[in-house]
Amino acid sequence: MKTNALLALALAASALMTCAQEPRVTHTQYHSGPMSLGLSATVDRFRHSNEPLWLGYAVQALPRTHVSACSSWTGSSDVDAGCCNELRLEDTPDNLNTSDSAGAPAPMVYVLLRLDHGEVTRARMARAGCTLDAGGVAFEWLTDVPAEESVTFLGKLAESAAALHEAGDKRGRLAEESLVVLSMHATPKATDVLASLTGPGNSNYLREKAAFWLGAQRGHGGLVALRQILHSEQDSKLRQKLVFDLSINSDPGATDDLIQLAKSDADSGVRGQALFWLAQKAGKKAVGALNASIENDPNFEVKKKAVFALSQLPREESVPQLVHVADTNANFAIRKEAIFWLGQTNDPRAIAYIEQVLKR
Repeated sequence: MKTNALLALALAASALMTCAQEPRVTHTQYHSGPMSLGLSATVDRFRHSNEPLWLGYAVQALPRTHVSACSSWTGSSDVDAGCCNELRLEDTPDNLNTSDSAGAPAPMVYVLLRLDHGEVTRARMARAGCTLDAGGVAFEWLTDVPAEESVTFLGKLAESAAALHEAGDKRGRLAEESLVVLSMHATPKATDVLASLTGPGNSNYLREKAAFWLGAQRGHGGLVALRQILHSEQDSKLRQKLVFDLSINSDPGATDDLIQLAKSDADSGVRGQALFWLAQKAGKKAVGALNASIENDPNFEVKKKAVFALSQLPREESVPQLVHVADTNANFAIRKEAIFWLGQTNDPRAIAYIEQVLKR
């Protein structure tokens, strides 16, 4: 009897947990059931219908993930745990970002896919616990979806959608949506999938988008992946774009990577980009690398970019540094660049210095 009672309690607790993960969905014909034979096969089961359908499941997101789509919500504008009353699924895209709350717990989120005429046409996210308004479209909830299967499926979805984008199909926006949702998953496999999408066998569009989300969302794992891509990639234009992806990575080590690229990368275009983004990201830490490039880089255009990058530092740093370059650099053209950017600051110290130069 005691064993049966414990079993009943365990089953009841399990049922409560399952219910707690399921969303409240309005204006819909709602059905819930377990995933079977893998996520891809389960989605394929619903492709046989021409009717629109929302398909959803829950996964754990990155700890700092904040999901808000208040422009798509009805009722109060107050945000409670990322919810603004009901999220209208048929409306505009979500606002997905990361907060600065250190040590914040990893939230559960809803992954939401819209099918129409057998094709996935949308990919969205909502914070678990929010009420969803399906706008009259049927809604199918899947239970027990592993996060690893989710990122694999979303990666393949991004690949196929990117091909549509290359062909000029408007449905190509699904590639971006899929990558955004994929990048928010807590599982480390999300980093591996994004890195695989940057491979040379994929379109430039997909490679650039996947690399961006490696930098924007994947922290240290994304930084490691970007290092490897920069090391092996041959396309100069892509490598220059990867520098920006490095600059938005949250790992502090990204600044050291930018400094190293600015000092020693063989590609002058990459060095120039590294100098620019280093000034935006690193402040005082960037000054040494920028001055070293002005003095030592063999490429004149890179020197000019380094002077410009100095001008992008906070004014308390940029004005004295530009004055120093204008006063002491052996290259007249570089001194001229420094004076030009001093003039753009409208800083009284810069104006006073330029007046002194004109009186010489």
